[in-house]
Amino acid sequence: MEEEENIPVIILDPGSWKIKIGFAKDDFPNDEIPCVYIEKISDKSKDIKFGIEAVEDYMKIRYNHTKSHMIKENDFGHKEGMSNLVNVKMTFADPRHPLSNNNFNDVLEIYNYLINKLNINTDKYNILIVIPERVEKLFLSNILRWAFKIHNFLSISFIYNALAATYYYGIKTALVVDIGESGSRVTPVAENHGVFFDFIKNNEISGYLISKYISNFVKIDESYIDYILIQDYKEMNSYVSLDVDKNIKMYSECNGLIKPYKIPYTNIYIDPKSEILSHEIFFQPEFLAHMPGNFYKQNIISLSQLIFEAVSSCPIDLRKQFFDNIILIGGVSNCINFSQRLKKELLHILKEKNYSENTNINIKKLTMSHISSYLGGTKYSKYSTIIKING
Repeated sequence: MEEEENIPVIILDPGSWKIKIGFAKDDFPNDEIPCVYIEKISDKSKDIKFGIEAVEDYMKIRYNHTKSHMIKENDFGHKEGMSNLVNVKMTFADPRHPLSNNNFNDVLEIYNYLINKLNINTDKYNILIVIPERVEKLFLSNILRWAFKIHNFLSISFIYNALAATYYYGIKTALVVDIGESGSRVTPVAENHGVFFDFIKNNEISGYLISKYISNFVKIDESYIDYILIQDYKEMNSYVSLDVDKNIKMYSECNGLIKPYKIPYTNIYIDPKSEILSHEIFFQPEFLAHMPGNFYKQNIISLSQLIFEAVSSCPIDLRKQFFDNIILIGGVSNCINFSQRLKKELLHILKEKNYSENTNINIKKLTMSHISSYLGGTKYSKYSTIIKING
């Protein structure tokens, strides 16, 4: 029994854009990388890179005028062409990502890469995986096969994304708002109840749509900018307007004095107006109608309305507690002013609905909220080990 309690644990948090992996005993993940890989094929070699290296290579090749051509095959199946001709393929590996091929083998390639980087004998480790509340059975079956048949982990455990976040925040009853790359999800979690699956609310407004929105403000040779270029910009440099009309007016009056953002490795600049407008889709979904394509749908509601509906569907004795403990997680939650704007919109809804004036809106966002589920997984792992030892 003592030996079982001392088995080390690997934590894997597979986000739809970034994957986090590391040891439960450590405070931070060993790796946090974009869930993408790039294949560069010439007539003489094939090179595969993962994560941030893949993103950097892709940007340099595409926007630094490196030639990119398809390699043809002759009748004998041999590739023809000069060595400087190259075929570049970028793969979004997570099946949940809107640009993925929905192929689980792609994401398992990245998991294998990350496990190899840890340089461990996996048959001496347990693994804890953070999963979304409404996970596909196909995902679970592939993960189980990968963990046991390929890597021979001693055991595999799962923890729901929202539940892991509550461990990180140290709150037993909370409303977890996950603003992910493939959608937004509001999940009530309560002490002695766990996750309220019947009251989870989802919508399609996501980090992906923000990136698409921003990309329409920048053009290269009359073609819209590549989606991959603005991913990190969206999370690290953009912000949420507290008063969009006032900000647009100020932008117009400045008459070009506001310096645009330059994308690394390129001579491409992002119009500051996109910074103001892109995140507005969370609060005014009708802004999606400005984008080319059929992104706007009549039934899409704002994030604040989604939160209100999730809380309203919960047991009445818990509603005030949920409003008082709203947790923001996901990469987009890092944007400046996000929690302040969300609180402003929620207070407006409560006033419209004649809600009790004693209801507090308290939105919590700790440092590193974008990896809160991973960090919560490490806390849970340590806590469960203590329980076993004390038990």
